[in-house]
Amino acid sequence: MLLLTSNSFAEEKLVTENVTENIQQPVEQKKQKIVVDVKSVYDSLNIKNKIDYSIFQKAYLGYVQISNKNPGVLIIIDYSKPSNEERFYVLDLDKKKLVYSTRVAHSKNSGLEIPLEFSDDPNSYQSSLGFFVTLGEYNGAYGYSLRLKGLEENINANAEDRAIVIHGGDIVEDEYIKKFGFAGRSLGCPVLPHSLTREIIDFIKHGRVLFIYGNDEEYVDDSTYLSELAPVFEGSPKNIVEIEKTIEIQKVSPTPTVTVVTTTTAPITIVTDNKKDNNNRETVIAEANITKIFEIIKQEYKYTNNVDNSKIAYTKLLKDVIQEKLNKTTEIKETTENKKINDENMDNKEKAVEQTITDNTPETKKEDETVVIQQNENVQEDKKEERKYPEEVTKKSLGLENKLK
Repeated sequence: MLLLTSNSFAEEKLVTENVTENIQQPVEQKKQKIVVDVKSVYDSLNIKNKIDYSIFQKAYLGYVQISNKNPGVLIIIDYSKPSNEERFYVLDLDKKKLVYSTRVAHSKNSGLEIPLEFSDDPNSYQSSLGFFVTLGEYNGAYGYSLRLKGLEENINANAEDRAIVIHGGDIVEDEYIKKFGFAGRSLGCPVLPHSLTREIIDFIKHGRVLFIYGNDEEYVDDSTYLSELAPVFEGSPKNIVEIEKTIEIQKVSPTPTVTVVTTTTAPITIVTDNKKDNNNRETVIAEANITKIFEIIKQEYKYTNNVDNSKIAYTKLLKDVIQEKLNKTTEIKETTENKKINDENMDNKEKAVEQTITDNTPETKKEDETVVIQQNENVQEDKKEERKYPEEVTKKSLGLENKLK
């Protein structure tokens, strides 16, 4: 069982892997229990006066389960608050702080001040709830904008087809609020103040997790990530929650391996194989490094649509490694023949310190397994009965308590 007591989700600075000649490894699925200390993360962010704990609890438990995300940042929209209040929050989980807190508009058919109706249907002009990941930025009809991908079937999975994006607008600026008392409404998109749009989008783009919460009693039961945790949200808030997830285990074949240590700056390789000559060993080093760089590139491009700058940097890095491999191979070939006669005599006199690579045992095999969280796929029926809300909330959403000047 893995205990998550901290909120450090930054990308690894140092990665150690076992690389074999056969890159495609067999995979099996199994259940794993993870215990998450939600309250300690909530307290460390110092957001008690901004975000209700019960809302953060749902957002964070979903965040932990989502695979293939760009970790370290969590965005929360609280549509249970009226539109003239701050309800868009950006949390830096690594630095343990609230980075942005501002207004955000909802869709015109969801409600006036407080949205009460939500939909994923095209042309509904209603806001959607649930978990999203951010994609790439672009310049469109509303200026600098950010694409969103909905992760929950029958809740928000049509976000891309509906062109639901984050963009800026004057309808949430101070002047608009002072004039009308509440924010304007969109056709379905979350709208930020024009003055903050660009810097917020640049901070949250490319694979960050977004959670949109609203007054919908059926959402938790239908959610891909929260439905199995429904009992957790009943009664008093739970501080420590146990999650059972389906994970993938990559098995490493029991053959001699090459241990490759890579950092975020340059790959460092440690090789030991007393059965191969220097020429073959250098070739294996270069090939292992190239393989690792390809993996880095794949991860970097996962949620990136506009990657011109990154592509140049990684292409140059890859070119340098390949050139280094060719240079080393040429030097080895030129000196191998001259040294071949003296190899037997020099074997006991001058010898590089090498690390012995052993076959995988059942014990080391466990250490070699890579755990990848797999998204729980639960498809719910797209049928909703009419919902009832407190009279006070309904009146506020319809603007009956707001006086226009």
